[in-house]
Amino acid sequence: LEEKVENLLNKEIYPVLKRFPKAEKYSLCQEMKQAFYGLLKCIMLANNIKKKRRMYQEEADAYQKLILVLVSVACEQKYITKKKKYHLQTYLHEIGRMLGGWMKS
Repeated sequence: LEEKVENLLNKEIYPVLKRFPKAEKYSLCQEMKQAFYGLLKCIMLANNIKKKRRMYQEEADAYQKLILVLVSVACEQKYITKKKKYHLQTYLHEIGRMLGGWMKS
């Protein structure tokens, strides 16, 4: 799961964020990056801390949903295409399914 999120961030998100307008560099771009970092942090903490695993899994799920909303906002503002939005949403839904399965186990 951690690898999948890192690959999505490095191969898909960073190239997209580089094309955002300068006015959004310190707002929407920064928010998306912070949400991804938070998602990675929660996944790592859930992997390593057994006592609070469920809490970190739920927090990771919340970050995943936040990223979905931010991608939708970027599409509505025409910073990314609808095709790219659906492509990113597919990855994010897969991550969400993996998180859900992990939480059930």
